[in-house]
Amino acid sequence: MLRQSLLYGVILLALAGCEQATGPLYALAVAPAQPPAPNEAVLITGSMVLAGPKLAYTHNLAIEMADDHVQPRFERGRTACLEDQSLNCNLLEASITVGNANVGIRPNASLSMRLSHDAVRRFQTILLEPLPGEGPGEPNVRRSSTNAEDLTFEIADVDRRLAQATDYRDRLTVLSRRGDAKVDDLIKVQQTLSEVQSSIESMGVETRQLNTRVDTELLNISLSSYDRVTAVSSPLGEAWRNSARELGQSTASAFLFVVVLLPWVPLMALGGFALVWLWRFARKTRHRKVETTGM
Repeated sequence: MLRQSLLYGVILLALAGCEQATGPLYALAVAPAQPPAPNEAVLITGSMVLAGPKLAYTHNLAIEMADDHVQPRFERGRTACLEDQSLNCNLLEASITVGNANVGIRPNASLSMRLSHDAVRRFQTILLEPLPGEGPGEPNVRRSSTNAEDLTFEIADVDRRLAQATDYRDRLTVLSRRGDAKVDDLIKVQQTLSEVQSSIESMGVETRQLNTRVDTELLNISLSSYDRVTAVSSPLGEAWRNSARELGQSTASAFLFVVVLLPWVPLMALGGFALVWLWRFARKTRHRKVETTGM
């Protein structure tokens, strides 16, 4: 009886700790405090002291070029990312609008990829190499920026919660193998164990995603054509191209107004005639009264 009471007490403590926490990975009801490993973060006066920052870099590059060079440069960048194994490149997005000068659609393209740290500059060099027909100073880098997001504490927090949840799962596994426990208690332990395992898998995915962001760099590239003042796709060219259409629409609107107004012309003329007749009649009546009064 004493041994069974102790077993039930341990199970109830584990279940109570799971129910009171916001999740099975925030607090461990039966897990004692663990000393930090030599390579882990150490808490000093409220701040985490780590070996080094874990930064996730994002590069944004906007390039301008002639209209007929947008597609060849886009294909060059996409091919280099997919086929050059030395770049260790993962293509995330590639899209292009070929463009149509007759309807005023400008050619443009975009590329998004993940590269190893030492491959970003090499890829940019490959992409900016002059194409046949390009002169000095082409293409033109319109904008270039680099942003770094510090993921140090986020990664440390996920690793800490993952270690706690793993330890909690191991303790629940030991409880689930006790042969002298009641069936109802074992069912509750198994349910809690399933929830903890699901949380561990979710945190494992999160850890891999964070580490991928740190181990590689994100490069976003925008390819567009020059904005010439005389180009058909420029605001001035678009206004000139649309002038005939606007004139046609205005003429059509005026014609429609005349057509709608036409049935009302006789009524308006009759109303105007009636107003003139009434005005003249009133004038003649007033003159007669004046003459009668004067006599």
